[in-house]
Amino acid sequence: MTGTEKKAIIENAFAGIVITAQSFNPSIFTETWMYKNSVLSVDSLEGVRVFSPTIVQFQAKDVLVSVRPERMDVHFKIHEIEGNFETQRNIASRTVELLPQTPYIALGLNFDFYVILPDGQDFLTYNRSLLGTGTYQLFTEFLDPNVRFGRYFSKDYGSARLKLDIKPVIGAQNKKDMLYFSFNFHYDLDNIDLSERSAKLLAYMKEWDNLKNYSSKLVELGI
Repeated sequence: MTGTEKKAIIENAFAGIVITAQSFNPSIFTETWMYKNSVLSVDSLEGVRVFSPTIVQFQAKDVLVSVRPERMDVHFKIHEIEGNFETQRNIASRTVELLPQTPYIALGLNFDFYVILPDGQDFLTYNRSLLGTGTYQLFTEFLDPNVRFGRYFSKDYGSARLKLDIKPVIGAQNKKDMLYFSFNFHYDLDNIDLSERSAKLLAYMKEWDNLKNYSSKLVELGI
């Protein structure tokens, strides 16, 4: 690449924490309980919220949380947001600290990125050269100029299983062709004693920055 050529733009999109368990108790999650136990700062909730014995859903600035008997999802947008996302990560970690006896099953840490090509570069040509070449015989059935390609990668990474899905998408707002990189680090707790699972979860959540940086590195390698 010469100094005059424009590079593809990498944008952080979304991140999330998913905690699965044999059984959560959504009825524990009330505004009073969360404020009292520093899960959220006082009066930080906004928008529509649902608190019931079977499902809980609430939101605060840049985070949406849902709790069901089988899982807790913490989704947060990180695009154009600076910082370490302490509020969002605190929701997950404080919940595990406060509910150590919950029979946790697994933890998923997720990071998503969009890759936008420079103006004037043909996306289909770029997409094929990046993901649609090789000796795989199936490629011979996908030679049309309108074809788009994606890839799936998976490997053990530390104590987790890394799953990377790459696919072409069209941006909802800018309507541009983009490549979507979706990372999932799945930490399985099945083989860990129940009494140690909450501590293991908390320890692995501290790997957040390292995993996010590694994901960003792989995006750079992938384009």
